[in-house]
Amino acid sequence: MSWNAYSAPQTLPPAPVEPSRAPEPAAKETPTLLEMMAFFTLAAILVMAIQGIGAAVALHWHIFGRISLKKLAYETRFTIPMMVVSYGAVLVAAAALFRRAWSRSFLEGIHWNFDAVRHHWMWLPAVGIGLGFTIQLASNYVPVPKEMPVDAFFHNAFDAWMVALFGVFIAPVAEEIAFRGFLYPALRHWTGRILAAILTSLPFAFLHAEQVAHAWGPLAMVFLVSLALCAVRDRTGSVAASALVHACYNLSIFAVIFYASGGFMHLDRLKN
Repeated sequence: MSWNAYSAPQTLPPAPVEPSRAPEPAAKETPTLLEMMAFFTLAAILVMAIQGIGAAVALHWHIFGRISLKKLAYETRFTIPMMVVSYGAVLVAAAALFRRAWSRSFLEGIHWNFDAVRHHWMWLPAVGIGLGFTIQLASNYVPVPKEMPVDAFFHNAFDAWMVALFGVFIAPVAEEIAFRGFLYPALRHWTGRILAAILTSLPFAFLHAEQVAHAWGPLAMVFLVSLALCAVRDRTGSVAASALVHACYNLSIFAVIFYASGGFMHLDRLKN
């Protein structure tokens, strides 16, 4: 019987061997301590420069009359716009600098994570408002000065609206990026969550010390609020979430002032 060529076993060519790929490096944890210090250095330089130039122009041209530098600092129509410009300049400069350093977006680097806000949109505002009313209730049991420097910003209804809008929509975002976006994660990497929250809350409270005449009662309340914001940042992994809670906390405070002053029309009632 003749051998059939088609019945002979046929060998397949070896499969091509794909070149081995090096494992992708793990994503860099940000911000580091060095990056945190760079951010606050940048912020200090820009804020002092912008506000210093603004004050020099205002005093030289007597834009707010012949007043001293100390009184100018409590002139709402000067201070609030200067803070808006300063905060905006810091965030724009930081976004450009750190985006290049991190090779990813600034918001991704600080763990803004707005998806967490969408996921927890029901309880985050409730936490902020509840925190606000709780702190205001607790403030009745700690010594609080009858008059504080922050009261000087409420000259009239227009000034009160400026402060309220700034305190709800701008200050929480800027402060959360600085403290929960840079300071807290940089410290947490080395100290752990609890100590990092404490070390973050101390300068956060000190930032507001001048406004409350360095009274330990109000500062203790601000310290506790900061601890709560650190907890929200940890629980959600989102600076956007802590910013929303912060904004709703401030909103609850201004809502009480709004109600007590008859829609900011009778601010003199706040002194009684």
